[in-house]
Order: sequence, then C-alpha cells, then structure tokens
Amino acid sequence: MNYWHIQLHDNHLSQAATKEILLFKKVIGLGSSWKDKSGNDVPFPSYFEKDMKIGDVVMVRDGKEPIALVEVSGNAYLEDSPNLELDWFDLRRTINLLGFYEESDKNILKQILSHYDKNYIQAPGTLTFCSGKNATNDFIKEWHKAIKFRNIMKNIILSDVSKKQLSQLFDTFCQKYNDSDKITLNDNASVIVNEFQTYIDKIKTNSFTLDDYTNRQANDTGLPGSYLCNFLERRSRELFGSSKPAGSALSFGIKADKNENSFTIDRKDPDNFNKNNRGEAESEFEKYKTFFRNVVNESEIFQQMKLIEDCDFISAKQILRKFLVLSHPFQFIYAYNDRLDDLYQYFFGDDQSLSKIEKSFHINFAVKQILNVNQDSYANQIIVSRFLWKLASSQSLFSKSNPNVILYGPPGTGKTYRIKQDLEFLTKGDSSRVKYIVFHPSYGYEDFIEGIKPCGVTENGNLKFELINGSFKEFCKLAKSRPNEEFYFVVDEINRANLSAVFGETLVSLESSYRDVVSNNFNDRHLFSTQYSSYQEHLDEKKRLELAYEISETGSVLFGVPDNLYFIGMMNNVDKNIDSFDLALRRRFKWIYFGCDYDVIENVKSNKGELFTNRLDYVDACKSLNEFISDSKYLGLGKSFEFGHSLYMKISTIEKQKHIQQKSMDQIFREFLLPTLNEYLRAYYDESEIEKKSEEAQNYFKL
Repeated sequence: MNYWHIQLHDNHLSQAATKEILLFKKVIGLGSSWKDKSGNDVPFPSYFEKDMKIGDVVMVRDGKEPIALVEVSGNAYLEDSPNLELDWFDLRRTINLLGFYEESDKNILKQILSHYDKNYIQAPGTLTFCSGKNATNDFIKEWHKAIKFRNIMKNIILSDVSKKQLSQLFDTFCQKYNDSDKITLNDNASVIVNEFQTYIDKIKTNSFTLDDYTNRQANDTGLPGSYLCNFLERRSRELFGSSKPAGSALSFGIKADKNENSFTIDRKDPDNFNKNNRGEAESEFEKYKTFFRNVVNESEIFQQMKLIEDCDFISAKQILRKFLVLSHPFQFIYAYNDRLDDLYQYFFGDDQSLSKIEKSFHINFAVKQILNVNQDSYANQIIVSRFLWKLASSQSLFSKSNPNVILYGPPGTGKTYRIKQDLEFLTKGDSSRVKYIVFHPSYGYEDFIEGIKPCGVTENGNLKFELINGSFKEFCKLAKSRPNEEFYFVVDEINRANLSAVFGETLVSLESSYRDVVSNNFNDRHLFSTQYSSYQEHLDEKKRLELAYEISETGSVLFGVPDNLYFIGMMNNVDKNIDSFDLALRRRFKWIYFGCDYDVIENVKSNKGELFTNRLDYVDACKSLNEFISDSKYLGLGKSFEFGHSLYMKISTIEKQKHIQQKSMDQIFREFLLPTLNEYLRAYYDESEIEKKSEEAQNYFKL
C-alpha cells in the first residue's frame, strides 16, 4: 500500500462539489493529458494510470487544505462523457471513501506541522506520491490511522444497554484477579515476550534457520521452546492463548520428522507429500526466511496483517496470527480461530471482507473503549482476552435465534462442567437465573408442566390431591417476571425420559418464532391453553393467580415460554441413542457435539503441579485407544463410545513421577476404563470374546 495526495478539482469547483463527487460518484481523477507552461506533457496522468495501485490511500485536498481520505478500488479508465460542471475529468479510478476531514483531525495536523516547524501541508502539484519523511506524508499516515479507529467505533452494533451489561459482566469477571495475580501475569508475560524477541532478532539478522523453525522437542537447540512453531503453539499458550492449528503439524508447511535428517513438506500437492532430505528442506525453507523477514521489517501494522493472511504456503494461519500478536501484544486479543468471527459478529455484525487478524485488531480496539481499559499492560490484555474468549464460548451455546441446545457426546467430555462454568459467567453468579433438573424414565408432564398430585391427607385420612405446577412452568413464570434478565433451564440426562410425553403441547412453544416475547413490553404474545387450563379457570382467585402463567382479560388461563429463557439439554448418547429424539423434537434444538479434548490432556500435570515431560506421548496413547474403540477397522463401536478427557486426566492423581510410567497407565485402564469398556463390549460381543477384546484395547493404550 502506498500513499498519495491529489488536487481533485479545477478552480471553478467548490469543496462541497468535491465531496459530492466522492460521496455519490465514488471516483477520483484528473485530465488524461495537459501541458505545462513550457508546452511539455505533464507526467501526472501516467503516474495516476500506471503507478497508482488498487489499495493505495489518497488524500484529496483543496490546495493546502485536506478534504477527504480515499482508498483506490479500481484500475484507471477513461470516461467518455464527463460532466463538465462537476466531475469534469476523464481519467478516473473508483474509490472507497474512508472519511472526511473532521475537527478532531485538525489537532493531528497541528501537532505534525509543529513538529516540522511548518504552517501548512506541502502541495507541490496536482498528484504527488508520498515518499520520505515530511509533514504532509506523516499527516496522511496518521490521519489514515485515526480514520480507521474512528470507523471501528462507528460500526459497533451493541446498544447502550448491551454495552452497560457487558461492562458489568467484565467487572464481575475481573474480581477473581487480585493485585498479586496481575503482577504475576505481567512478569510471566514479559518473560514470554522477551523470549520471543530471540526469534525476532534471528530473523532480522538473517540467522534464522530451518532447525529454529521446526525441530523435535527432545533436541536442545538452546532456544525458548526449542523451535518457533513449538514456542508459538505451546510455550506461549498459557498466557497468550492457544494457537494450535487445525489438522496436524504438517500445516506448518515444513515438519521435522523423528529422523533428524528427514522432513515432511506440504506443498498442497498429494504427489509431493512425502519425506524429504535436509537439503531439499533447506531449499524450501528459503521462502520461509524471506516471508518472516518481510513481516518483521514492515513498519506498518496493517501491512503486516495483510502479509500474514496472504501467505499461501503456511496453512497454519493461527500460528502466524500468534506471531503477529506477540510482535504487538497490546494491539490484538489473544484468540486465533473461528471464535474471532463469533466475537466480531457480536460487536459489529457479519463482515466477510475482513481477515481474522483484522477482526482481532478491531475487536481489541473497540472492547477497550467500551470497557474503559486504557492502560496497556500484559495483565489487562490477558484478562480482556480471557473475558472475550469466555464471552465467545458462551455466545456459541446461547443465542436468541437458537434458544434450545442439546449437548451430546461420550461421558467425561466436560458437558456439565462447561455449562456450569458458562452459566456462572453469564449470570454473574446469580443462581436464581439457573434451574438444573435430571430426567429419568418416570419423569412426566406432571413434573415438567403441571399435574394433579397428592398433597397431604384430609381430616378423614384420605389422600388430598391438588393441581401443582411443574419445574419448567414455574421457571417460565419467574423468567417472565424479570424480562430484562436471561434465564437458563438445564436438563441433564434429557434422553432418559419419554420426551414427547414430558413436553406435551408445550413443544411448539419452545421454537424461537413461537416464544412469548417479554423483552419488548409484551408486544408479541404467543400464548396457548394447556390440558389443565380449564380446570384452573374454576379455582379460587388466589390459587388461580398462584398457578397461572398468564390470565387473559376474559379470564382464560394461558401458558407460554418467554423469549428470555434458554433451554439446555445434556446427554451421554452412549446410554441411549440420539434416535430416541423424534424428528419433531430434534429439529427444535441446536445440537453441539462434545468429544474428547486432547488439548486438555496435553496440559495434564502431576500431583506436584508440574507438566509431565512425556505428556505428548501420553496424548498419542489416549488417541490410539479412542481410535481403537471407535474406528470400523477395530472395534467399530463409534465415537459415542470413546472415553472423555476427564477419565484420562486421572493420571494426575496416580502418577507420582515427572515422567508418566506405563504401570500408572495400566492402573488407569484397569480401574477406570476397563469396567466401562466391558459394559460396552457386552452389548456387541459374546462373553467369551470380551476378555480378548479388552486385552487388545489395552495394547493400544501404551507409551
């Protein structure tokens, strides 16, 4: 990207006319040819047509006064019939208007002119390419930054109420960090950034080698984290977020094999996807060195973003984004994957034109303004990033368009833990806004909505029966009474009840389009009668008011599901197949699968709080066992029968050494995995085969 400035109009046009051209015609231009005082052709049209590039930024000025900043969006072309009273020029380029010169921009210009001891910007011709340092060039660049930041805040879609709620949520989140915690975060993050500088120095001095980029952790290279990819993926993860790329380490482009002189190179060509010797890898690595050198030597952060996202030979974009974040630790949030899209949509709406790293930049700038986080410190940046990650995590589960969610997967995959953590965060610890229940085979409509149940004994010793509200109806009444808050009804083991019987006629009212809209002063009501509505209408007024969700003006007793209530179901689908949900139920829920999270296992620590030295080998063993259970090449039971990470994490309570021993893994298998596995096997194999299959499974759970 280059900078220019241009005198757009001739002498008979006003600044208002120039603004009209930029706003409505969306072009800049000049005459396709004219001569100077000596009768020679001027070079400006040639510069405009051939040297100016798409993406360049141009200041449009009126002599010495700035008017607007624009971005070139198209190639040069000739206009056959220009309007001689307005856009008189025939040589043109289409543009995107970035912003007009505003009152706040005058302060930027004043400061820069003062620095250069100038009274006005230099305007030496119709079109000027900005090169070198002078007041005009510096002003255009600083003005460009100011407009970018201004536009970020203008594009925020959050209402004032939402901003206030977000600030309150952040204040609560910050309470778990005391001053000592913040000092520790600052100190530890400072160490990581200083370690990262070791790699930057090697890149700048052109001493960055293949072994510095990819290696084996067992090799002692003397560098922090042993090599760059591992430093970005693992060494800096705890404080600066996980940047683990999708797929395998092959997405780094060049991967060192266990044989120190063998490398796998991913050239996006299956025929070239093979082992390569060191010489071939060194040759391939030359373009990697050039790429990283171009990034660190580029002074403009927006250009660095473009270099990162445009790199086509390293598919591990998350790693590259992490590289840029550590280069500018206060300019981005510490997230690198699709959560950035979720967060950006929350703050700004959908925008497919921005890259993820650009979204990270925009989110970081905007959220610091909203949350009033002005001081640049590692602790603040880490806390804000963790807060936003938590926000994105909860937003991925709960949305107005999908208020009903089913979390399903094998046991031990953290479904209950995730829900409790997210709801603690969203409700700021207000337990009145959350209701937990567990379904079982005898759970029915009377327990869920309403029904006649025994309530004590009469004077004659007979059972007394009364109409009583179920747990869901009572919670709906509570949510309706507090329309400005959000409520969460959580059902564990949801697939263990007769769901059609439990929900009854209330099933339709769960849909977002049939919710009772309580959040906009009840302008859109969706209410209906239940099977006990007519019975309630004949009760005394006190009892009727106690039981009813809503009583109409005509006295009808009605029910509805308020739109500020979220319904969350959880199930271990190994206990009962998802097919237990009929189609009518299934289509009304958003389904989110929870599998074994190997990243969690990778962070497993001994009972002394230290990371196991061979934890990556342990992760491979866990993957191997799960694959044996689920893959059709082996037991073929399916992913629903895999073991969750919480079971594998029990190694921390068993292993006493820094290095995981096979005998400890055998103990885990024998005490925690084998009993469940045998139960699985009994459903598919004869009793005589179970022991053999169990032994085969244990052979896959080896270091």
